[in-house]
Amino acid sequence: MRTALLTLIALAAAGSSAAAVASDVWKWVDEKGVTHYSDQPVPGAAKIEVRTGNVVGTQPQNTFIPAPDTATTPADAGPIYRNFQIVRPQEQQAFINTAGVVGVEIVIEPFVKQQHTLNLLLDGQAVQGFPRNAQSYDLKGVPRGTHSVSATVTDQNGAVIARTGSVTFTVRQESIAQPPVGPSLRPPPKPTKKTTANKVLTTQPTYGALNGGRPPIDPATNLPVVQKPAPKPKKP
Repeated sequence: MRTALLTLIALAAAGSSAAAVASDVWKWVDEKGVTHYSDQPVPGAAKIEVRTGNVVGTQPQNTFIPAPDTATTPADAGPIYRNFQIVRPQEQQAFINTAGVVGVEIVIEPFVKQQHTLNLLLDGQAVQGFPRNAQSYDLKGVPRGTHSVSATVTDQNGAVIARTGSVTFTVRQESIAQPPVGPSLRPPPKPTKKTTANKVLTTQPTYGALNGGRPPIDPATNLPVVQKPAPKPKKP
Protein backbone atom coordinates (compact mmCIF):
# COMPACT_ATOMS: atom_id res chain seq x y z
CA MET A 1 0.00 0.00 0.00
CA ARG A 2 2.84 2.35 0.89
CA THR A 3 4.61 1.64 -2.44
CA ALA A 4 1.47 2.44 -4.43
CA LEU A 5 1.08 5.72 -2.54
CA LEU A 6 4.64 6.84 -3.27
CA THR A 7 4.21 5.88 -6.95
CA LEU A 8 1.04 7.95 -7.11
CA ILE A 9 2.82 10.96 -5.62
CA ALA A 10 5.73 10.62 -8.09
CA LEU A 11 3.39 10.47 -11.09
CA ALA A 12 1.53 13.53 -9.87
CA ALA A 13 4.79 15.44 -9.46
CA ALA A 14 5.95 14.46 -12.98
CA GLY A 15 3.27 16.55 -14.72
CA SER A 16 5.00 19.90 -15.31
CA SER A 17 1.77 21.70 -16.38
CA ALA A 18 -0.47 20.22 -13.71
CA ALA A 19 -1.84 22.44 -11.00
CA ALA A 20 -1.01 21.99 -7.40
CA VAL A 21 -2.98 19.11 -5.96
CA ALA A 22 -3.47 18.38 -2.30
CA SER A 23 -3.57 14.68 -1.35
CA ASP A 24 -4.62 13.33 2.04
CA VAL A 25 -2.35 10.75 3.65
CA TRP A 26 -2.88 8.86 6.89
CA LYS A 27 0.06 8.00 9.17
CA TRP A 28 0.20 5.57 12.11
CA VAL A 29 2.72 3.55 14.18
CA ASP A 30 2.11 -0.14 14.87
CA GLU A 31 2.84 -2.05 18.10
CA LYS A 32 6.44 -2.79 16.92
CA GLY A 33 7.24 0.90 16.54
CA VAL A 34 7.18 0.84 12.69
CA THR A 35 5.60 3.88 10.98
CA HIS A 36 3.11 3.27 8.14
CA TYR A 37 1.43 5.55 5.54
CA SER A 38 -1.77 5.01 3.57
CA ASP A 39 -4.05 6.89 1.20
CA GLN A 40 -7.02 5.29 2.95
CA PRO A 41 -8.17 6.21 6.46
CA VAL A 42 -7.10 3.74 9.12
CA PRO A 43 -8.48 3.64 12.69
CA GLY A 44 -6.08 5.47 14.98
CA ALA A 45 -4.10 7.08 12.09
CA ALA A 46 -3.25 10.79 11.92
CA LYS A 47 -4.19 12.72 8.76
CA ILE A 48 -1.45 14.68 6.98
CA GLU A 49 -1.56 16.69 3.75
CA VAL A 50 0.96 16.27 0.90
CA ARG A 51 1.08 18.76 -2.03
CA THR A 52 2.40 17.71 -5.48
CA GLY A 53 2.81 19.46 -8.84
CA ASN A 54 4.30 22.84 -9.94
CA VAL A 55 3.24 25.43 -7.43
CA VAL A 56 4.97 28.78 -8.13
CA GLY A 57 5.49 31.08 -5.19
CA THR A 58 3.58 28.94 -2.73
CA GLN A 59 6.21 26.36 -1.68
CA PRO A 60 9.85 25.49 -2.29
CA GLN A 61 10.68 23.60 -5.45
CA ASN A 62 11.83 20.50 -3.51
CA THR A 63 8.68 19.57 -1.64
CA PHE A 64 9.38 17.51 1.51
CA ILE A 65 7.76 14.06 1.53
CA PRO A 66 7.94 12.18 4.84
CA ALA A 67 10.13 9.11 4.43
CA PRO A 68 9.13 5.75 5.87
CA ASP A 69 10.42 5.02 9.33
CA THR A 70 13.60 2.95 9.00
CA ALA A 71 13.51 1.56 12.52
CA THR A 72 15.79 -1.38 12.85
CA THR A 73 14.42 -4.76 13.71
CA PRO A 74 15.24 -6.21 17.13
CA ALA A 75 18.66 -7.80 17.42
CA ASP A 76 18.82 -11.49 16.66
CA ALA A 77 18.65 -13.23 20.02
CA GLY A 78 19.56 -16.58 18.50
CA PRO A 79 17.41 -19.51 17.49
CA ILE A 80 15.68 -21.72 19.99
CA TYR A 81 17.83 -24.85 19.86
CA ARG A 82 15.68 -27.93 20.31
CA ASN A 83 16.69 -31.41 21.41
CA PHE A 84 20.10 -30.19 22.58
CA GLN A 85 21.63 -33.09 24.51
CA ILE A 86 24.57 -35.49 24.81
CA VAL A 87 23.65 -39.00 23.65
CA ARG A 88 27.11 -40.56 24.15
CA PRO A 89 28.38 -41.39 26.71
CA GLN A 90 25.28 -42.46 28.54
CA GLU A 91 24.63 -41.63 32.17
CA GLN A 92 26.80 -43.72 34.55
CA GLN A 93 28.49 -45.51 31.64
CA ALA A 94 31.86 -47.17 32.43
CA PHE A 95 34.83 -47.19 30.03
CA ILE A 96 37.17 -50.09 30.89
CA ASN A 97 40.69 -50.44 29.47
CA THR A 98 40.19 -47.80 26.73
CA ALA A 99 43.49 -46.00 27.47
CA GLY A 100 41.49 -42.95 28.53
CA VAL A 101 39.63 -42.58 25.21
CA VAL A 102 35.96 -41.58 25.62
CA GLY A 103 33.69 -41.00 22.60
CA VAL A 104 31.25 -38.06 22.80
CA GLU A 105 28.27 -37.44 20.52
CA ILE A 106 26.08 -34.32 20.65
CA VAL A 107 22.61 -33.84 19.16
CA ILE A 108 21.30 -30.32 18.46
CA GLU A 109 18.40 -29.03 16.33
CA PRO A 110 18.57 -26.88 14.26
CA PHE A 111 22.23 -26.86 13.27
CA VAL A 112 24.42 -24.31 15.03
CA LYS A 113 24.39 -20.93 13.28
CA GLN A 114 27.61 -19.53 11.83
CA GLN A 115 27.77 -16.70 14.38
CA HIS A 116 27.34 -19.14 17.31
CA THR A 117 29.85 -21.57 18.80
CA LEU A 118 29.30 -25.10 20.14
CA ASN A 119 31.53 -25.88 23.13
CA LEU A 120 32.35 -29.18 24.87
CA LEU A 121 33.11 -29.17 28.60
CA LEU A 122 34.83 -31.92 30.63
CA ASP A 123 34.37 -31.60 34.39
CA GLY A 124 33.17 -28.02 33.84
CA GLN A 125 36.24 -26.94 31.82
CA ALA A 126 36.21 -26.23 28.07
CA VAL A 127 37.95 -28.95 26.04
CA GLN A 128 40.95 -27.48 24.22
CA GLY A 129 41.27 -28.34 20.54
CA PHE A 130 37.57 -29.13 20.14
CA PRO A 131 36.70 -28.62 16.42
CA ARG A 132 34.35 -25.72 15.78
CA ASN A 133 30.71 -26.82 16.06
CA ALA A 134 31.64 -30.52 15.85
CA GLN A 135 28.98 -32.91 17.09
CA SER A 136 31.23 -36.00 17.45
CA TYR A 137 34.55 -36.04 19.26
CA ASP A 138 36.88 -38.47 21.05
CA LEU A 139 38.24 -37.32 24.39
CA LYS A 140 41.77 -38.65 24.90
CA GLY A 141 43.86 -39.12 28.02
CA VAL A 142 40.91 -39.01 30.42
CA PRO A 143 42.29 -40.14 33.81
CA ARG A 144 40.82 -42.92 35.88
CA GLY A 145 37.83 -42.03 38.02
CA THR A 146 34.43 -40.40 37.69
CA HIS A 147 33.94 -37.46 35.30
CA SER A 148 31.16 -35.34 33.80
CA VAL A 149 30.68 -33.96 30.29
CA SER A 150 28.32 -31.24 28.99
CA ALA A 151 27.99 -28.81 26.07
CA THR A 152 27.00 -25.17 25.56
CA VAL A 153 26.24 -22.77 22.71
CA THR A 154 27.62 -19.22 22.97
CA ASP A 155 27.02 -16.08 20.89
CA GLN A 156 29.56 -13.64 19.43
CA ASN A 157 30.15 -12.11 22.88
CA GLY A 158 30.72 -15.46 24.58
CA ALA A 159 27.38 -15.44 26.40
CA VAL A 160 25.77 -18.86 26.87
CA ILE A 161 22.45 -19.09 25.04
CA ALA A 162 21.89 -22.88 25.29
CA ARG A 163 23.17 -25.64 27.56
CA THR A 164 22.83 -29.44 27.83
CA GLY A 165 22.49 -31.45 30.99
CA SER A 166 25.59 -32.97 32.59
CA VAL A 167 26.34 -36.67 31.89
CA THR A 168 28.43 -38.62 34.42
CA PHE A 169 30.70 -41.50 33.36
CA THR A 170 33.58 -43.54 34.82
CA VAL A 171 36.97 -44.51 33.38
CA ARG A 172 38.51 -47.76 34.67
CA GLN A 173 42.00 -48.85 33.68
CA GLU A 174 43.97 -51.86 34.92
CA SER A 175 47.50 -51.23 36.21
CA ILE A 176 50.34 -53.13 37.86
CA ALA A 177 50.15 -50.90 40.93
CA GLN A 178 46.41 -51.51 41.33
CA PRO A 179 45.59 -54.87 39.75
CA PRO A 180 41.93 -55.79 39.42
CA VAL A 181 40.41 -58.07 42.02
CA GLY A 182 37.33 -60.21 41.96
CA PRO A 183 36.06 -63.72 42.60
CA SER A 184 37.31 -64.96 39.22
CA LEU A 185 40.78 -63.43 39.73
CA ARG A 186 41.50 -64.64 43.27
CA PRO A 187 43.85 -67.64 43.63
CA PRO A 188 42.29 -70.88 44.88
CA PRO A 189 42.69 -71.58 48.61
CA LYS A 190 45.69 -73.64 49.68
CA PRO A 191 44.96 -77.27 50.66
CA THR A 192 44.99 -77.97 54.38
CA LYS A 193 46.96 -80.81 55.93
CA LYS A 194 45.02 -83.74 57.29
CA THR A 195 45.42 -84.32 61.02
CA THR A 196 44.53 -87.21 63.29
CA ALA A 197 43.77 -85.09 66.34
CA ASN A 198 40.12 -85.99 66.19
CA LYS A 199 40.61 -89.62 65.21
CA VAL A 200 38.39 -92.00 67.18
CA LEU A 201 40.42 -94.29 69.49
CA THR A 202 39.87 -98.01 69.03
CA THR A 203 41.78 -99.14 72.20
CA GLN A 204 41.72 -97.89 75.76
CA PRO A 205 45.02 -96.15 76.65
CA THR A 206 46.80 -97.05 79.83
CA TYR A 207 46.87 -94.85 82.88
CA GLY A 208 50.51 -94.09 82.34
CA ALA A 209 49.90 -93.06 78.73
CA LEU A 210 47.11 -90.73 79.80
CA ASN A 211 49.20 -89.22 82.62
CA GLY A 212 52.38 -88.94 80.65
CA GLY A 213 54.40 -91.16 82.96
CA ARG A 214 53.45 -89.22 86.07
CA PRO A 215 53.31 -91.11 89.43
CA PRO A 216 49.96 -92.68 90.24
CA ILE A 217 47.49 -90.97 92.56
CA ASP A 218 46.63 -92.46 95.91
CA PRO A 219 42.84 -92.65 95.91
CA ALA A 220 42.78 -92.39 99.70
CA THR A 221 44.69 -89.14 99.89
CA ASN A 222 44.24 -87.98 96.29
CA LEU A 223 47.97 -87.32 96.33
CA PRO A 224 50.69 -88.74 94.17
CA VAL A 225 52.13 -91.91 95.60
CA VAL A 226 55.69 -91.32 96.62
CA GLN A 227 57.74 -94.29 95.72
CA LYS A 228 60.60 -94.96 98.04
CA PRO A 229 63.87 -95.61 96.35
CA ALA A 230 65.00 -99.14 96.35
CA PRO A 231 67.46 -99.90 99.25
CA LYS A 232 71.04 -99.98 98.28
CA PRO A 233 72.65 -103.35 98.56
CA LYS A 234 74.88 -103.77 101.59
CA LYS A 235 78.54 -104.09 101.09
CA PRO A 236 79.98 -107.36 102.21
